[in-house]
Amino acid sequence: MGAKPLVQVKDLVMKYHSPEGETTALENISLDVFQGQFISIVGPSGCGKS
Repeated sequence: MGAKPLVQVKDLVMKYHSPEGETTALENISLDVFQGQFISIVGPSGCGKS
């Protein structure tokens, strides 16, 4: 039997709403993070990484 992920994300969607309308930041994101792996989220300042 294989190792199980420490973190598992399936079909993540994140949308922001503003007076100008809706902005999709993430759409159908899936990932598994296993022990010993390192991940990072990168992008320009002010793009909503946090």
